[in-house]
Amino acid sequence: MLKLNLWYNLVKNLGDKMFRKLVLIVLFSIFACATEVIDILDRKVDIKDNPKRVVLTFYFEEYFTATKDDGIDKIVGWSRKYWEGRRQASWDAFKEKFPQIDEIPDVGYGPKNTISFEKIISLKPDVVVFALNDYAKVKNNLANLEAANIPAVFIDFHDQKLSNHVKSMEILGEIFKTQDKVKKVVEFYKSKFEIVQNRLKNIPNFKKPKVYLEFSEKDGPSVFGGTWDDKMWGAFANIAGGENIAKGIVKGTTATINPELIIAKNPDVIIFAGNYFLNSYKNIPLGYGITKEQAKANLKAYATRPGWNSINAVKNGHIYALYHDLSRHIFDFTGVLFFAKALHPEIFSDIEPEEELKKFFDEFYPVKYSGTWMISY
Repeated sequence: MLKLNLWYNLVKNLGDKMFRKLVLIVLFSIFACATEVIDILDRKVDIKDNPKRVVLTFYFEEYFTATKDDGIDKIVGWSRKYWEGRRQASWDAFKEKFPQIDEIPDVGYGPKNTISFEKIISLKPDVVVFALNDYAKVKNNLANLEAANIPAVFIDFHDQKLSNHVKSMEILGEIFKTQDKVKKVVEFYKSKFEIVQNRLKNIPNFKKPKVYLEFSEKDGPSVFGGTWDDKMWGAFANIAGGENIAKGIVKGTTATINPELIIAKNPDVIIFAGNYFLNSYKNIPLGYGITKEQAKANLKAYATRPGWNSINAVKNGHIYALYHDLSRHIFDFTGVLFFAKALHPEIFSDIEPEEELKKFFDEFYPVKYSGTWMISY
């Protein structure tokens, strides 16, 4: 309500009493129809009640989880290139459900530093929802949005913090007045995380297997993909009771490490993050519409990398892959369950991560579950 206070202080100094009263009535009626939201950066943001025009730069899945079928007609712009081509299977699944996504204008993509604020302003949104990861690249342009009276809100799922996931979903619930729906999502999400936390907490001095994580790049086994320190999949390794061999080595969110170091570290478990790339047939394809046969055939090719026959994970067949979308999203509890079972099969033998994911889709998600999202060697 900061803006209202500023306006009030200005108006109360006006000379004519009746005019002053009239202006104050108008101002109070305007701001009474706004919701104050505190975003993930603890910024207080006034947002018009029931916004009808929305721009998204990331976290489309979370937006649709919060709004379901009602949300599609509110989107007037988004970071299309984050999705189409780059995450083609997901794009295709949503396009089948919502054919109109093809017509939504692209506003650029934060990580590529291509977000166009001129484009965003021209779309006249009631709110822009940014990823926290965008902040460093967009902060100098936020004043342009404010000057155009366009509120910006930041949410975060990349840090893989339970608290950030919960708060970010609650922010979406506040903005779009879907608090009851979001409350059920959050309760479901937290209950799955707590399975892992509680079981590991009750087992003193459990052994942490060494784990190597890698993104399966478009060109397949010949190219070593990035791994993670304590972000995204690296955070999962820690939550699920593993010892990430790249911890302390990777600079930034993700980077490749020396292939010889992987062999020298001799991980007990190897987990790949797979994705379906358009016109790619060498990496580990996972996600909507992918068969287990496709995914497993390509996973096995990675085990034949030079020198990998000496790695414990390869010798013992402890190689796994899961869809890259199972990180930094509201359904990433599935990734945590999958990691926990891969790292500690004796503790989590009764857990079926894929079944839990299907429950989430059935209850909360606008598109149908299909394809293959996780496999073992």
